[in-house]
Amino acid sequence: MGRPAEPGSAAGTTTRRDRPRSADAGLAPVALLAALPVLVSLWKQGPCLDHGWGGSEPFWRYCYSDLAVGVQTAGAGRGLTAYVSGEVPLDQPPLTGAFVSLVAGLGPGGSDLATQRWVLAVWAVLALAALVLMAWWVRTMPEHRGADPWQVALAPVAALTLLLSPDLLGVVLATGGLWAWGRRHPALAGALLGAGAMARTYPALLLVVIAGHAWRTGRERELVPLAGACVAVLVLVAAPLLALSPSTLTQSWSSWLDAPAGLGSVWYLPTLAGSQWPSAVLTVVAVLGITLALVLAGLRVLGAPSTPRLGAVALLAVTVVLVTGKSFPVQASLWLVPLVALAGLTWRDHLVWALAEGVHFVAVWLYLGGLQNPDKSLPPGWYSLALLLRVAAVAFLAVRAWQTASTFPRRPWDPPPEVDSSHLRGDPPSREVRAPAPKSPAAPTI
Repeated sequence: MGRPAEPGSAAGTTTRRDRPRSADAGLAPVALLAALPVLVSLWKQGPCLDHGWGGSEPFWRYCYSDLAVGVQTAGAGRGLTAYVSGEVPLDQPPLTGAFVSLVAGLGPGGSDLATQRWVLAVWAVLALAALVLMAWWVRTMPEHRGADPWQVALAPVAALTLLLSPDLLGVVLATGGLWAWGRRHPALAGALLGAGAMARTYPALLLVVIAGHAWRTGRERELVPLAGACVAVLVLVAAPLLALSPSTLTQSWSSWLDAPAGLGSVWYLPTLAGSQWPSAVLTVVAVLGITLALVLAGLRVLGAPSTPRLGAVALLAVTVVLVTGKSFPVQASLWLVPLVALAGLTWRDHLVWALAEGVHFVAVWLYLGGLQNPDKSLPPGWYSLALLLRVAAVAFLAVRAWQTASTFPRRPWDPPPEVDSSHLRGDPPSREVRAPAPKSPAAPTI
């Protein structure tokens, strides 16, 4: 009689070695269809690629791009050296500003429009690679059954936001950090999240979420290489700027402290009503929102009966920060695309959110264009409605993340737990027959 199968054996669940091979099998069509959001983004940028991004016309044609405008106004075509020395005042976090300046400096030169076209073309290629990479990370993330890579590759929100700003750099680094932690590579996770925090701020929030996850799962010792790699990358990025141009290092964060409520934020509603809130008050509210996000994430990680999935807790924290923040621009929604997939949300949830994003996307450009041409303006009341619809949809994602954090549905490519999966490793099929479980003896008659 054969011995009972052990967990992870051929007769039991698939081993860690089995999963990447079976997961990679269906990635080719995902990679192919990931080109669709990129092509839609390029098509949407068509009028501005032809005529430029100046004036109010980009608003009416829905092709305005902070990425393209920032390249022109900051003179990013002078390259990385000029950025590090403080001659390129890009209003971006340091790693993002350095990367955009590097790409722009490699361009053909000539007119500003030629440089802008070059940057967007390079960004489109990088966006395709980023979508494929993030889809693969979602597909191979351990303990995230139900995570759907198609929700990354075919995300409608990605089609709207990929070429609007350089946020994609931070999104890729943050997603890679979550994946590396899930694959038990803490040093790599720390390096990616540290770099992500220098490209966008929200990866720093994910570091705190990971710390709670490590405490819950008994991986506290792995926090040491995580923190060490994170600090090393922070120093590596910050040191040149500290030496040559300290203001460049802190520019984006200092401007955030003094900024008023921005478009997309629920705190922009008083501005629409003619009574703008002081920036100091909004900063306090935003800090309270970050605190609330960490508290809710902590309750979900430490208070759940079973360890929740990391992607869902990360989605919960980031959505709360976005909803309560001082600004919620259109492009910030790109942060949520991989997190929605990792959280295991259904396509129905995803499309409800995407519909609200699409409505707000149209409304915000009509509202901005109308500021220069009142005859074609979208009334503030209608923009307020679109803004609230979007905020409600993101809050809905937070609720769904809380609900699904501890549910682990089986993905279509996961073999059934009792199916012999030895053929996935190229081994001969197992012929072992398991004996039936013995019946309990009948109770004695008294």
